[in-house]
Amino acid sequence: MLLLVAFMKQPDKAAKVVLVGVFIPLLFYVITVVMVIGALSIDGVVMSTWPTLELMRSFEIPGLIFERFESWLLVIWIMQIFTTFTITYYAAALGMAQLFKKRIRPFVYGLVPIIYLIAMVPKDINDLFKFGDMVGNAALLLFAVLPVILLLVSSVRGGKA
Repeated sequence: MLLLVAFMKQPDKAAKVVLVGVFIPLLFYVITVVMVIGALSIDGVVMSTWPTLELMRSFEIPGLIFERFESWLLVIWIMQIFTTFTITYYAAALGMAQLFKKRIRPFVYGLVPIIYLIAMVPKDINDLFKFGDMVGNAALLLFAVLPVILLLVSSVRGGKA
C-alpha cells in the first residue's frame, strides 16, 4: 500500500484508499478465523497444518454443481500469492535501483537467480516452516529492533528525532 501511494495522481486521497484496502482483507481474515475456530476448535486448529483447507474439505452441500470447494480456495490462494510476490518483487527491484541510482532493468533480472537459490534452500515442508520462522525472526530484528537502535544513534549524534 505504501509503495503505491508514491505513484498515485492524487496522493492526498491515499488515506481513504489505504483504509479501504486494509479493511476489506481484514474483514475476510476475521470471518475466516472465526469460522475455522468455530468449526474445528482451537485444538483442531493447532494440530492442523492448513486448518482453512481442512474446513473447506469438510464443507459439503449435496446436489450442488461444485463439490470440491478447496479447489476454488486454492485457486484464490495461488492468485493471492502471485500478486503478493509480484508487488514485493517490483518493490525490491525498484528499491535497489533507487539505492544504487541505476536503471531498474538489471535489478529485475539480477534478482531472479537470487530468489531461485533461496527457494531451493528448504528440502521439505519441515525445512520450509523452519525457514519461515527464521525469516520472521529476521524481519522482527530488521523492522523493530534496528530502527530503534538507529533512532538512538541519531539522537546521540544530535539529529532530529
